[in-house]
Amino acid sequence: MIELEFTSPPPLAGAMIKALVLPRKGFNGQQGLPDIRARWVGVKADEAALARYCDVLSVSSGQHLPVLYPHVLAGAMHMNMLTHKDFPIRLLGAVHLKNTITQYAAIATDQVFDLHSQIAHTRITEKGVEFDFNTQAIIDEKTVWEETSTYFMAGKYKGELATDASFELTKLEVNQQVADWFIPANRGKVYASITGDYNPIHMSATLAKLFGFKRDIAHGFGVLAQSLEQSGLLNTPDYPLTVQVIFKGPLYLRSQVILQTNNQQDRQRFDVFCGENPKPSMCVKVAAL
Repeated sequence: MIELEFTSPPPLAGAMIKALVLPRKGFNGQQGLPDIRARWVGVKADEAALARYCDVLSVSSGQHLPVLYPHVLAGAMHMNMLTHKDFPIRLLGAVHLKNTITQYAAIATDQVFDLHSQIAHTRITEKGVEFDFNTQAIIDEKTVWEETSTYFMAGKYKGELATDASFELTKLEVNQQVADWFIPANRGKVYASITGDYNPIHMSATLAKLFGFKRDIAHGFGVLAQSLEQSGLLNTPDYPLTVQVIFKGPLYLRSQVILQTNNQQDRQRFDVFCGENPKPSMCVKVAAL
């Protein structure tokens, strides 16, 4: 078992360099992934960064952290885990596929808490391999927030195909548009300056093309935060609640985002589209537990 311990914000510069240049041996289905765990003790949101996050993404600010913000705070810790020398998968080749976030209680903006993360399950599929890592926000030894992030790496891998598929959300049948907004060209750089996520696919159209994208794309969690706000499903949060999202396609910078619902089919669901693409870029569900 590999344990990473932090008592201050985890360093990002070294992790980003490792993500770009450190060679990886590749995933071996028979060996699986190493048991990497991380803990950051004494986490507290920076007031200025939080205010900027809410302003840039048009997210309501108040006395409690937005539901996605613990993920933002944990980002540097995640990077240090996924770029550890023993982690076999090159991060820039992996796709952030799905997330399930469960919030059991509101977290005050000035609350001090701990963040714990662990590499979890892997699933070999016909198209590649999915791997999960879990994160918890803990106050007084109680989990108040947790998430499972699922990544995907395309390829053919030896090993038994998984029988326990991760959750699925499909496009709503008949949609009603309830909101739309424009993603500016500088959103990738602005969001990165707030969160530290300087993945090159968000920084430059040229760099994004090197990694197989048509052009530079917006940070998925940034668009998700704005989508949750526009949906109104978190206006009167009923804890505990869960947010599930599947990232089905890119949302490009300099594009119009369209949010659609179908209350007759499912009041807890909405889909997010990029421009005129008829296929959703995100499928999202918000539900009280």
